[in-house]
Amino acid sequence: MSIKGIRKFLLAGVLCGAPCLFSYAQELYKNANAPVHERVMDLISRLTVEEKISLLRATSPGIPRLGIDKYYHGNEALHGVVRPGRFTVFPQAIGLAATWNPELQKRIATVISDEARARWNELDQGRNQKEQFSDVLTFWSPTVNMARDPRWGRTPETYGEDPFLSGVMGTAFVKGLQGDDPHYLKIVSTPKHFAANNEEHNRFVCNPQISEKQLREYYFPAFEMCVKEGKAASIMTAYNALNNVPCTLNSWLLQKVLRRDWGFQGYVVSDCGGPSLLVNAHKYVKTKEAAATLSIKAGLDLECGDDVYDEYLLNAYKQYMASEADIDSAAYHVLTARMKLGLFDGVERNPYAKISPSVIGSKEHQTVALNAARECIVLLKNQKNMLPLNVKKLKSIAVVGINAGKCEFGDYSGAPVVEPVSILQGIKNRVGDKVKVVYAPWKSAVDGLELIQGENFPEGLRAEYFDNTRLEGTPKERKEGWINFEPANQAPDPFLPKSPLSIRWTGKLRPTISGRYTFSFTSDDGCRLRINNEMLIDAWNGHSVSTDSASIYLEAGKDYQLQAEYYDNRDYAIAKLQWKVPQIGKATRLDLYGEAGKAVRECETVVAVMGINKSIEREGQDRYDIQLPADQREFLQEIYKVNPNIILVLVAGSSLAVNWENEHLPAIVNAWYPGEQGGTAVAEVLFGDYNPAGRLPLTYYKSLEQLPAFDDYDITKGRTYQYFKKDVLYPFGYGLSYTTFKYSNLKVDDAGKTVNVSFTLKNTGKRAGDEVAQVYVRLPEIAGSTQAIRQLKGFRRVALKAGESRKVEITLDKEQLRYWDEKQACFVVPQGSFTFMVGASSGDIRLENTTNL
Repeated sequence: MSIKGIRKFLLAGVLCGAPCLFSYAQELYKNANAPVHERVMDLISRLTVEEKISLLRATSPGIPRLGIDKYYHGNEALHGVVRPGRFTVFPQAIGLAATWNPELQKRIATVISDEARARWNELDQGRNQKEQFSDVLTFWSPTVNMARDPRWGRTPETYGEDPFLSGVMGTAFVKGLQGDDPHYLKIVSTPKHFAANNEEHNRFVCNPQISEKQLREYYFPAFEMCVKEGKAASIMTAYNALNNVPCTLNSWLLQKVLRRDWGFQGYVVSDCGGPSLLVNAHKYVKTKEAAATLSIKAGLDLECGDDVYDEYLLNAYKQYMASEADIDSAAYHVLTARMKLGLFDGVERNPYAKISPSVIGSKEHQTVALNAARECIVLLKNQKNMLPLNVKKLKSIAVVGINAGKCEFGDYSGAPVVEPVSILQGIKNRVGDKVKVVYAPWKSAVDGLELIQGENFPEGLRAEYFDNTRLEGTPKERKEGWINFEPANQAPDPFLPKSPLSIRWTGKLRPTISGRYTFSFTSDDGCRLRINNEMLIDAWNGHSVSTDSASIYLEAGKDYQLQAEYYDNRDYAIAKLQWKVPQIGKATRLDLYGEAGKAVRECETVVAVMGINKSIEREGQDRYDIQLPADQREFLQEIYKVNPNIILVLVAGSSLAVNWENEHLPAIVNAWYPGEQGGTAVAEVLFGDYNPAGRLPLTYYKSLEQLPAFDDYDITKGRTYQYFKKDVLYPFGYGLSYTTFKYSNLKVDDAGKTVNVSFTLKNTGKRAGDEVAQVYVRLPEIAGSTQAIRQLKGFRRVALKAGESRKVEITLDKEQLRYWDEKQACFVVPQGSFTFMVGASSGDIRLENTTNL
């Protein structure tokens, strides 16, 4: 029934004197037994235009006259709920992809949605939650953009470089979040960022030029699977433009591809501030009224940002730019999701209203986090079976490195309920008093600028946020670990007041090396820095982005009182405090790394926990070097001279060109950002309690020189395992085990709509373990089309006991064996000779079969 039809229906009830009919119609949207469509249409018919527009903001106010509560769209759950409060923290998304286990992925997402609903219930169905981006029924997750280039700062949030693996893992995550109840959504899942979002340094104005063929074959399929198979209730658009049209108002993307081609039924939300960027970044339109008009007509239903879809959309409506039908369509999509969440029904009907807060961080959920951390670990090198370590034969271990004694979770991470386990603590817990563990805290000897953080702020910093530029009044306070304020390029933070604002950071500063330090304070607008009440930098007069520097002599180990102040009075805000540590001659390089030299000299074996963190890769921060940071490379080379028995454990969210390390060090383990239980999982792998079986969801290149330019989106020029023909460090799908596997008896059967691939897999070693068997396909040659070398089309993680054999059957949907025909503008499954390849990675094909289909 249309809106006009409902209005006529209501009017007829009044005119004919049918109070029962009118009463039923009046309460239809509250009738949980009525179809969702009719309920939503009824509710829309009762709303004013102003009220409908208020529903199209992320921070949507209540409408008391109709009993509609406020609703704050948007929170994050890539690897656990971010806020409010504490939750179970899983490995970062790239680590979850490395499990190659969609069943575990769905279980993880189910835990996340259980904890979200539990917190919603604890907060009186959300009524006691008052902060933006902190309600727990709408998550802007998962990220299913393609990690096509290792420089991209948001690679850790993704499921890697392959569209099929990303689609399978993304779909499992969507299903786990949204639940399987036939009537109610458990959570709204929002795959993002649609589409081709792949650069941070220019993310507000980026405008990649990509053919429809590559969009359909590479950049779109993971989204398509999340929509078609996962039934995602929402999709988030990207900041960037695509072929000269910003995604925020790209009607081809949102109407043609998303709704007509894929049958999407949910609502579309902008990335935060996206509609405003149409004016001030893309400069695609001159007014916010125009931005509102073009966005809502293109199919953008909801704005994250609470700016354009407010007074400017109302202005556009009043000026006859946007119609009430446009607004009704958006409101319909948004309200349908809220209706399916059960927000208009009593809690007694909704099965998810019964989930107890006691599940949050429970033992059961900790176990799932531990299993995820175990399954994501990838063994990259194990020369002469250095691993696993034998506790009975080992006397001492030196545990060193930047990531040894702390837990790096990666971007968009919440805080765990339980004490997280560092790799150092995991090793200590595992060996007890049987092995001497010597730990040396990380001390860097870097010569360049770096953000001041970690042990240099031993007690953290007291951060005071004022809602004015004068540092006056009563501030909001919290502890922070660095001075790195740039909200436009960081995750939405409900704690922050809006500009104009000012901030004061105070705390102890403890240098690790004596000498003259150069402080560098980048700000927009003004900043000041005091050390022991001495004014070191005074740039309080307003200015655009600039960096002010000053030097001072500091003594190692001595505590200094630091006070940094900053204010912002404009749209763009940044405050970043870095320093350059003193330069010291090469002769004593190892000594500059604190107690590490002594530790590695006196111990038999070294576990060096290296890697990167959010200061190097995150939202708003791309990488420009894919090696380990220079000081870490030097550190490894220096300790190798003293003790070559080094196990390198990498804690990172993207690929690293560890060429020297792979050539020289006997064992390398990749732990990703492994979550709250990561230290326990790593220790279990190091000592053989768990046989690692994670596989790389990314190609590990040897250098950036092997790759096209960062802004070249044409993957056929040598991107990803599908088109890259040079030598790599580690191929996509790669990972070692403490046992060995044999593949045999490959059979490929044409079953009509599917292709059945079967083979025998045998564990030929002496340990039980998992093998991730991978099926790749090469399509028949197609005239005028550049074909991929191979494409992943199926996989299975198989657990086998020592000596056990099993027949493995993997069914491939023929619809996946397709290419985009540009002349017909549709997908085509070609006829001819298909090559089916089965193996342990994209670079380790064990069996091959060519079949005509």
